[in-house]
Amino acid sequence: MPKIKMHLLNDAKIKNSPFLDKDYTMPDGGGLYLFVRTYKQKEWFFRFTSPLTGLRRKQSLGRYPDISLQQARKVAAYNRSILDQKQDPLFETEKGRREKEEEHKTHKQRERYTVEGVFQMWKRADLQNRKDGGTDTERAFIKDVFPVIGRKPISDITRQDIRDVLDRPLSRKSKRMANRLLSDLKQFFGYAQDEELTETDPTRRMFKSRVGGIEKSRERVLSKDEMEIFAQKLLSSDLPDNYQHAIWLMLATGCRVDEISRAEWSHIDYNAGTLTIPVEHAKNKTQHKIYLSYFALQQLRLLEEQKNSQWLFANRTGTGPIHRQTISKQIADRQRSKKIKGRTKQHDSLALIGPRWTAHDLRRTAATLMQELGIMPYIIKKCMNQKIEDRIMETYQRADLANMQKEAFDKLGNHLSEYFKNIN
Repeated sequence: MPKIKMHLLNDAKIKNSPFLDKDYTMPDGGGLYLFVRTYKQKEWFFRFTSPLTGLRRKQSLGRYPDISLQQARKVAAYNRSILDQKQDPLFETEKGRREKEEEHKTHKQRERYTVEGVFQMWKRADLQNRKDGGTDTERAFIKDVFPVIGRKPISDITRQDIRDVLDRPLSRKSKRMANRLLSDLKQFFGYAQDEELTETDPTRRMFKSRVGGIEKSRERVLSKDEMEIFAQKLLSSDLPDNYQHAIWLMLATGCRVDEISRAEWSHIDYNAGTLTIPVEHAKNKTQHKIYLSYFALQQLRLLEEQKNSQWLFANRTGTGPIHRQTISKQIADRQRSKKIKGRTKQHDSLALIGPRWTAHDLRRTAATLMQELGIMPYIIKKCMNQKIEDRIMETYQRADLANMQKEAFDKLGNHLSEYFKNIN
């Protein structure tokens, strides 16, 4: 087979090729040629036989001088490599064009997916299923995320952007909030990747220990000396009566602040003397029955005098329960070193001997008081709705455990009533 002659043209030949009354071609070899048209245009073409159909075909490579001789030869060489693979250059070009269009379309779509927009998608898909409906996370994003990267396309977010976001709570010396925000951001970008809205996760290998530091678990418990002045301080503070009852109930039942905040009157059985925490309210997703002591029932009776809703603690409009942070905020506002405009004037009325205490410390205090009253640890765990490792006891001694729980709550209630008597 004779050797195919290649590179027959040069720039001078092409520039000097005249426009005639009739179209003509100038071959460069290997299927590439220049088409010189009567209407004074020169256009590159590549001619070949399709391996797929066996038909002669030609492909326009663009006009000269927009496409130079070197560029046309490069495309022609690529086409010949396609032919060597028994593929059709026209088909492959069309395929590439469609892929580029799809890639461009996808890029444009991703540009429309801002961080704030994707957050709303995440909220509808996942956050609304959380106990608080995602309100805590949304509040954190509104405060610290959206002002920094809210309007940026999620696919453009960089690691530095995340650092800038986390610097906001860190600048307020809120290391714990920075850690919580990082945790939420990791879940957020995990959702975005699952939905193929971004290819990268800028929070990858960002650890809490390198942001806010390793958080120590709280061990705050109200001491005996603090409990002696606690009741008097609570009464003399300007804390609304219903929140005072809530605090005593948390001490008497060991309820979490979220559980007591969402409790409904229908959860209380006065005849049986119980308060039931439903599955959807319990942290461990296990229904929990609390045996109410006489002291706890007293608090409920006092609270019932203010009853105006299905919830023990209704929001201002009576359309739902208070937010779990409401009680916590009321407690925190009364343990400040100085007044804050718009907040209570009794800014230190609930400050005790030790460091600041929180609503959750009441649950820990209740468990500690039970232990000091001689109640066995595994019974305390049952009273606090914590898992007991002894499966045999859990399975075969339920009746005895219930009786022991009731006895434990009664002992705790009697102990608390001594503090309560001192103020009446």
